[in-house]
Amino acid sequence: MSETQAKAVDVVEDDVDKESTTAAAAENVEESESKAVESDSTVSPPPTKSRKLAEKTWWLPWLLGVAALFVAVLVLTGAFDGEPEPEEQIRDRQAVLPKSTHTVVYEVNGVGKSPEIRYVVDGTAQTEKVEGVDLPWRKEVQITVGPGIGIAQLLAANADADSISCSVSVDGQVVNQGVAPGQYSNVACSAVIRPNPK
Repeated sequence: MSETQAKAVDVVEDDVDKESTTAAAAENVEESESKAVESDSTVSPPPTKSRKLAEKTWWLPWLLGVAALFVAVLVLTGAFDGEPEPEEQIRDRQAVLPKSTHTVVYEVNGVGKSPEIRYVVDGTAQTEKVEGVDLPWRKEVQITVGPGIGIAQLLAANADADSISCSVSVDGQVVNQGVAPGQYSNVACSAVIRPNPK
């Protein structure tokens, strides 16, 4: 073999080695890309701020549950009250608190009759009702209030007159008035009554 032929064989062998190296490198690239695709499909996205917060504060619901249970036990066992107050002390304290009686006058003005009038008679929740009343109408009641406040309230319905009006007076002073125009309308008047200080 001549020297030229030997060089030609070496060049051909180098080309074959380069091609096989290139093919192997291409196979490695394809394998790494396919592994990357596979790993991307199994990897979850990065955690959000709310997820990180939930992971850091997993104990918070347990703490709140224990605290609620503790408060419930304290309430059920009466830990906040101590000894119950004797009835004598309750009566003595109530006797010291102010009570007072007030004269309340309810008035409804209009023409004709009112189908229904309702008013408070005890300063809290007891009401009376009158039906088919000739107008003008007036009612005086005595309301005792204390130790808390009392309420004077009046509600009147209109029949076919043009308007209806009402007023509430406490101890001679008009404290609330109202007018409802139109047929079949309703009018309401109310007042808060406070006990007189001793």
